Amino acid sequence: MNVAIVGKGGSGKTSISGTMARLLARRGQRVIAVDGDPNPNMALTLGVPAERIDDLPTLPTDLVERTPEGPRFTRTLEEVCASHSVEGKDGVTLLVMANPKKAGTG
Repeated sequence: MNVAIVGKGGSGKTSISGTMARLLARRGQRVIAVDGDPNPNMALTLGVPAERIDDLPTLPTDLVERTPEGPRFTRTLEEVCASHSVEGKDGVTLLVMANPKKAGTG
């Protein structure tokens, strides 16, 4: 199952997706949450301690390459998770797309 949650800023997307991810993981599902927000906060919702937030790994820019046949991933999901993920509470695997270093970036 793949689920994407989108919507207007401030509508609770992070809270809803983080809660749903944790509930599914508690039921034994393998859950990979991808935080694509320019101001990523999913880690907090998944129980990652606040002091670890600034050190979260982000997805590499060379993860996708263009080929004549179309875009393709340069690494497997397992490779990306092994090198760029953080485990939250309840066993949810978190991948962060970006982590702005100063206000107004992203």
